[in-house]
Amino acid sequence: MESLGTHIRRLREEAEWPQRKLAYELDIDVSVLSRIENDNKFPKKRVAEIINKVAVLFNKSEVELKKMLLSDEISEMLLYEEQYEEILKVSEAKVQYGRQKKSVQSNLNFK
Repeated sequence: MESLGTHIRRLREEAEWPQRKLAYELDIDVSVLSRIENDNKFPKKRVAEIINKVAVLFNKSEVELKKMLLSDEISEMLLYEEQYEEILKVSEAKVQYGRQKKSVQSNLNFK
């Protein structure tokens, strides 16, 4: 299964772009792009901007790229956890609870 960094590298290579061209388009240093492509580090402060630019440059779904990033982060956190399936179930329940809570709060009509 492909990580976001590997996916970005593949898109760049398929377009026959050198790293310096993509780094320029993303307004990041070549060393930062190299770290992204090698799954070492994704700059958190600019993650939304970089994903948006990659989606536009390569005509890809921004939503799918975000899913890849989040799944990379979750799988990295759970990689060595023996109870990862249970942790994912509990997390899913917490997300559902949080969404329900926010939905109820946004539907309240204060007078």
